[in-house]
Amino acid sequence: MSGAGICILAGFVVFALLMVKNWLPALLAMPLMAAWIALVTGMSFTVYANSILYGGAVKLIGPIVLVTFGAMFARVIQKTGISKMIVKKSAEMSADSPRAMALVMSLATAFVFLGMSGLGAIIMVGSITLPIMMSAGIAPVDAAVLMLLGMSLGAAANIAAYGGLIGIFGAEAIFRYYLPYILISAGALLLYIVAHVPAGAGGSGLWGALESVLKGILRLPLSLIQVVAGWVKPAPHTLLKKRQEIPAISLAAPIMPLVVIGVLQVTVGLGAANKDMVDPVAAAIVGFVVAAVYAACCTKPAKLVNLLAGAFVEGIQDVAGVLFLFMGIGMLASAAAHPLAAEALAPIFQACIPRSPLAKLAFFAVLAPAALYRGPLNMYGMGAGIAVVLTSLGLASPVLLFGVFLAVGSVQGISDPTNSHNTWIAAACGVDTTQVLKRSLPFSWGICIALVAYMAVAV
Repeated sequence: MSGAGICILAGFVVFALLMVKNWLPALLAMPLMAAWIALVTGMSFTVYANSILYGGAVKLIGPIVLVTFGAMFARVIQKTGISKMIVKKSAEMSADSPRAMALVMSLATAFVFLGMSGLGAIIMVGSITLPIMMSAGIAPVDAAVLMLLGMSLGAAANIAAYGGLIGIFGAEAIFRYYLPYILISAGALLLYIVAHVPAGAGGSGLWGALESVLKGILRLPLSLIQVVAGWVKPAPHTLLKKRQEIPAISLAAPIMPLVVIGVLQVTVGLGAANKDMVDPVAAAIVGFVVAAVYAACCTKPAKLVNLLAGAFVEGIQDVAGVLFLFMGIGMLASAAAHPLAAEALAPIFQACIPRSPLAKLAFFAVLAPAALYRGPLNMYGMGAGIAVVLTSLGLASPVLLFGVFLAVGSVQGISDPTNSHNTWIAAACGVDTTQVLKRSLPFSWGICIALVAYMAVAV
C-alpha cells in the first residue's frame, strides 16, 4: 500500500478535525490540503504553482460565475421587496389550521430560496416566518425544522445551489436528478408536517392530517389567483403592518430563471457548445439576468441601472467566501487529479470502495451521517476531496457520484449543527441545535435514502 497515499489520507483526517473543532475554516483548509498533496507526492514547485495554485483557482470558473450571478439575482429579489411580499402574502392566504400555516410558510420559504441563498437571506426570511409559525401553535423546534426543509426544497430547485457539485462532476449530470430531488424533498416536507405539526381544529388522526394538508395545497392556487388579480387585502387582525405593495406580477420573478432554462431547453437545447447548444451553466446565467431585469422593471423601473449595479456589488460581497472556497476546491481537485496523487491513492480506494454500483449506493447511504460535524462526507470539507479523488480515479461514473453526494448533502444541509444557518434558526426559535439535529435527521437521512433508491432503479 502506498506510503504517499496513506500520508494524503492522514492529511485529510487532520484537516477535517481542524474544521470540526472550528480551528481552521474550510476556505483555508482546501488550498492547504492541495499543498499537502503536492508536498507528499513530490510535485515540483513549478508544477504546484502552475497546475495547482493557479490552474486550480480557475478550474471552477463556471460555477464561480454562476454563483456570482445567482447572488446578484438574490440581491435584486431582496432589494425590490419581492421576497418579503411572498412571505407576507403566504401568511394572508394561510388557514386557521397549524398544518395549513406550516405548509404555506414552508412553501413560501422554498419559493423565496429559488432565487436567494446565504445567511443574510435566511435571517430576513426567518425573522418573518418563524414568529408566524410559532404564534400559530407550531412548536419552536418544529418551526426550525420546517424552515430548514423549506430551504432545502428551494435549494433543490435553485440551479445556483448546484455550483460546487457541477464544478466537480460536470453540468450534464444535474438534470438526471433535478426533478426527482425536488419531488423527494417536497415529500419529506409533507411527511414532517403530518408527523409533527398539530392538526388544530381541522382534523384528527392520519386522515385528518392528510385532509388538512390537502386543504392547504388546494387553497394555494385560488389564493395566488387572488393575489395576481389584486383582490387580497390584509385582514384587520393580521400581524403584518400594511404597507405599499409591489405589483403582483413581480412575484413571478423567483421562478423566472427556471422558465428561461426551460425555454432554452425546448428551443435550442442544453448541452455542449460545440454541438450548437447552450451550456447549462450559461443557460442559468441568462435566466438570472432576465429574471433580475424583469424584477427591477416590475418594481423600480426608474432605478433599473442603479439597482442592478448595486445588486452585483452587494451580491459579490455576499458570496465572497463561497467564491474563495470554490477556488480552494478547484486547487484540491487539481491536486487530487494529478497523476502522482492518483497513483498513490488508487490502491487504497480500490480496496475500500465496493465494486458493484448497488453496493456503492448502499455504502454511501448508510454512511450519510458522516457528513455531519464537518465529517468526511461533508462537501464543504473533506467530502469535496473524496469526491474529487473518486472522480479522478474513475471508480464510479460522474453521474453516479453526483447523485451520491447530492443525496449525502441533504443530510449536511438540513441537519448539521455546525451550519451557520442551523445555529441562527435554532437561536431564533429558542432551541438547541442538537434538538434540531435529532428532530430533522430522520427526514434528511430519508431524503438521502430515497434519492439513492431512485438511483438504484433509474440511473
